[in-house]
Amino acid sequence: MEQELSQERKSELAHANQLQVEVMKGLQCGEPVERLLLKALESLALKDNDTVSFPEAKKTLIAIYGDALGQPVPLAIELEEFETRLAHLKKAYEEGMETEAKDTQERVKNAIMAHEARIELLRKRIGQA
Repeated sequence: MEQELSQERKSELAHANQLQVEVMKGLQCGEPVERLLLKALESLALKDNDTVSFPEAKKTLIAIYGDALGQPVPLAIELEEFETRLAHLKKAYEEGMETEAKDTQERVKNAIMAHEARIELLRKRIGQA
């Protein structure tokens, strides 16, 4: 008896297939190998329904090749993530001005400052500052 896949699982498998296509196109276009590796690992994890290995691989890539070895592509990947989170934090801070408790807003403000500091450091390491 064939088990029907949930809509979410179908979406995950479709995303995995799309990532596979992006890897092949990226190889032809000269996309940085670190980005291709992450796409390939994400595709494998999605196909295997593995929620652990891809985030761990990404963290390791950034820590070893970015932080430790100073390779620009992993640092750029981390920079993109921090910039995205910073935008979300700023939005949450603005939306919470009237409704959130003062201590909560202070924590969000501290997170914003920490993200801004990390972004500045990453930009310097990449050579964007």
